[in-house]
Amino acid sequence: MTAVPAVHYLRPARCPCCDAAGRPVDGPLRMRGHGLRERQVYGPLQAGGAPQLVTVHARRYRCSACGAIVVVVPRGLLPRRRYTASAIGWVLARVGLDGATTPTVRAEVCSCAIVGVAAAERWLAPSRWIEASRRGQLFPRLGRHGAESTRVQIAERTAMQLVALSPRGDAGERAPHLAFRGAALAA
Repeated sequence: MTAVPAVHYLRPARCPCCDAAGRPVDGPLRMRGHGLRERQVYGPLQAGGAPQLVTVHARRYRCSACGAIVVVVPRGLLPRRRYTASAIGWVLARVGLDGATTPTVRAEVCSCAIVGVAAAERWLAPSRWIEASRRGQLFPRLGRHGAESTRVQIAERTAMQLVALSPRGDAGERAPHLAFRGAALAA
């Protein structure tokens, strides 16, 4: 996440908007490099590690066919989310499977030392993530969850789906560690 690969390594094969080939065999490039954009993301780099704030350089490409701008980010980042997918998976597993409170989990994934008065008692980001998961927008390949389910049930189900996606490690490894790795693959 800290190294910036060359433009040709990350060039999209197709434009997601018009489906034009990014690098046609018999023609000029359609997906051209369009600079870099910095993006700050929160979360530990390892399961159970110290929370960090990392600046990621995302490559931008412009489609010459339709003019769309495409941003290519490292695996493990979700669109329009401040936290890494792994950090979100960790939070959902801790809340849904371990029954941890949101202020406790916030201290595990957020590197901010200063929080507001309301944030000391309740952290709202997990509620947003759970609602996005209910609609199938957080990790789209996991699907939707039933409208009758509670937030804790949705967090639990999403975490278990992320655990199932995770490559297996040690036999005694805890579910939040597996959800952390599975979320990076589901992003």
